[in-house]
Amino acid sequence: MLSLRRFATLAALALIGSTASAQTGPMLTPSAFIEAPGHIGLDLLGMTIGKEPNWLTYAETGVIQPRTRIDGPLIRLNYVPSERAEFAVEFNGQTFAVKDPRYKQTISDWGDVTLRAKLGLHKGENGASPAVATQFEVTLPNTSFGNGLGPNTIRLAAVLLVGFKTGNLTLDGNAGLAIQDEPLRAHEQRDFASLSGSIAYKVAEHFEVFVDAGGFFGKGTPGAIAKREARGGLQYQHSMFGKDSKFYVGARRGLVDFTGDWGVVAGLTTHLRSGVTP
Repeated sequence: MLSLRRFATLAALALIGSTASAQTGPMLTPSAFIEAPGHIGLDLLGMTIGKEPNWLTYAETGVIQPRTRIDGPLIRLNYVPSERAEFAVEFNGQTFAVKDPRYKQTISDWGDVTLRAKLGLHKGENGASPAVATQFEVTLPNTSFGNGLGPNTIRLAAVLLVGFKTGNLTLDGNAGLAIQDEPLRAHEQRDFASLSGSIAYKVAEHFEVFVDAGGFFGKGTPGAIAKREARGGLQYQHSMFGKDSKFYVGARRGLVDFTGDWGVVAGLTTHLRSGVTP
């Protein structure tokens, strides 16, 4: 298994090498590449992370009380109406904090909803030129503020995406601005630089390995946190019910306080309907 240092090194290389398919599967990093018009994609996944502090307890008492967090099932739908546009909706069906020290029991709530819109600026060619796009997303508050599972605030992000593909290698990256309202101070917000990069490499006919790292950079506050993490794992490509699909499993590692330490991401991504190239 690759070390965390190697994960971070590879992800950094992705960024340096002018990095960025829709935000699918286990990736933190969205992609500049847009599927053919008419494409409808579905992701089903779940995630865990250990030792994530309850930010609400920390804000009130200054005491860090770590807990294990579970998110899922997370459902993501992508739709491509034209060559240059893509829309997505993502809903986290449930979020859990296992044996939260604050409440001395496992707590849970509905997760948040995220809406994304992507505009393609340059289509890109395999092995020849990069793809370029912009993406805007808004996360709508749904998770309860009172138990520290979510800030119950609106979060926004606008980023530039760049991606490059060869026969076996895909480099992805994003850079932009993320804005989070502070849950503990009215009319205040935190502005972050949003940076991430990923590498995916096809090691066999049906298998691909990936590394991905990044998040928000800036000064955070409880409830509006500059979270960053690294991921790495394996994807297996296989037809399911006659549809192109990928199954994946990977490790997560928090890179800053309040992100947690080690966790797992696993799930599948499939084409509900394949697009048609004009």
